[in-house]
Amino acid sequence: MAVVDDVAVTETALLRTPDQILGPFYPVQQEPVLTGDLTRSGRAQGTVLHLSGRVLTGAGEPVAGARVEIWQANAAGRYAHPNDSNPTPLDPNFDGFAVTATDAEGRYRFTTVVPAVYPAGPGRMRPPHIHFKVTGKREQLVTQIYFAGHEWNDRDPWLQSARRKDALIVALRDAPGEAGAKATTFDIVLAFG
Repeated sequence: MAVVDDVAVTETALLRTPDQILGPFYPVQQEPVLTGDLTRSGRAQGTVLHLSGRVLTGAGEPVAGARVEIWQANAAGRYAHPNDSNPTPLDPNFDGFAVTATDAEGRYRFTTVVPAVYPAGPGRMRPPHIHFKVTGKREQLVTQIYFAGHEWNDRDPWLQSARRKDALIVALRDAPGEAGAKATTFDIVLAFG
């Protein structure tokens, strides 16, 4: 704690994860998968992605019991949403929407697929991304992650308008012990938990 002009000020070690849009394809006619596995035990099309991280407060403390929701397009770039007019096929083995709760250390984990780009208007594509809605004890955050090095990142208006856009970009690495699968980590910071 620092003292500024005789007032105690709490120093925040971590910056809050930047907000992003909820998006037009938040699931409305679908129940979330509760197991954390959107691939139906690896049967979904595309590259399996092991996505994990922690939910922390600005002071670096874990947020236990936070609700973490994700939703995304499939490996062909299509959402299982009635308003998605993308003509690419749905994958019957991909759920696209899941929810879990963080453990005592603030950890969460999902098994999903690397999403594809999709059209977002004439001459415009959305880069691959995954939406998050995190509900802690004292606040809620809606954000997205994007994948490092993707060509459409620099042209995406939502990513480009984010303060600290680097905080939303994750790197993919090979998943240990699973040929062809990828893994990434995304820690989410809520100011107060």
